[in-house]
Amino acid sequence: MNRIRTILAVGRKEFTEVTRYKDWIPGLIIWPLMFPIIYILSAVGLAGPDKGGLNTFKEIAGTTNYTAFIAVGVMVYMWVNTMMWTFGTFLRQEQRRGTLESLWLCPIRKIDILIGGALVNIFIGFTYIFVSMVEYSFIYRMSFSGNLLEWLAIFLVMIPGVIGFGMIFASLVLWLKDSNIAVQLVRGLVMILCGISFPISVMPEWMQALSKVFPFTYGIEAARRVMVEGEGINSVLSQIITCLIVSLIYLIIGRLVFVLVERKVKMEGSLERF
Repeated sequence: MNRIRTILAVGRKEFTEVTRYKDWIPGLIIWPLMFPIIYILSAVGLAGPDKGGLNTFKEIAGTTNYTAFIAVGVMVYMWVNTMMWTFGTFLRQEQRRGTLESLWLCPIRKIDILIGGALVNIFIGFTYIFVSMVEYSFIYRMSFSGNLLEWLAIFLVMIPGVIGFGMIFASLVLWLKDSNIAVQLVRGLVMILCGISFPISVMPEWMQALSKVFPFTYGIEAARRVMVEGEGINSVLSQIITCLIVSLIYLIIGRLVFVLVERKVKMEGSLERF
């Protein structure tokens, strides 16, 4: 019960900051509109003046609706990117404010601080998804298949993976005092390997093998098959289960890394160093 109170207290603090400083709201509205444009325009050019390239695209991707195909990939990427960035730099922000040491002196489990911060990040992430779908539907005139529960299930199985990566990034903050390089590296790999704007089957075999390391590859594939191709949730159960298993593996790795780094910081007394 005490742990739940701690998590909720940290979450309430973060929610107060988010609602008080609203500089993130313009980005919430603009980014979902702007981000997919470059990929959609590239697809229009590659399709050719007679749209002949769409036949090849359909053979590979299973659909000619390239705008929705790209939009779903971009939407998942923005959701993953937002959560990884905010969650992974959460402790760094506390360090810059001068409050990290005070939090660390509290007689609580330090992992609960991260979990509390994750609650707000999850809320912001799903807000991005909601805004994206509204804008894509009304401005880009896209239509999505499936229902809300099916969409929610697909995104929920990716959350442990995002939190696992976030724990690793948070550990880097405690150890190296910064995680920006690691976050930039992972978000770049996700963009390249997970098929954000193209089917992963067009990549070389060794890159396809690397893409299977990320749970988001399976999540994006499942989301496209349900939201774009109109398949039921039962047809993507294998992708969902695999995504969940890989996500849980990253969650376990993240937890172990955080415990080891937390112990190292205590032994060296290096928490106050910038």
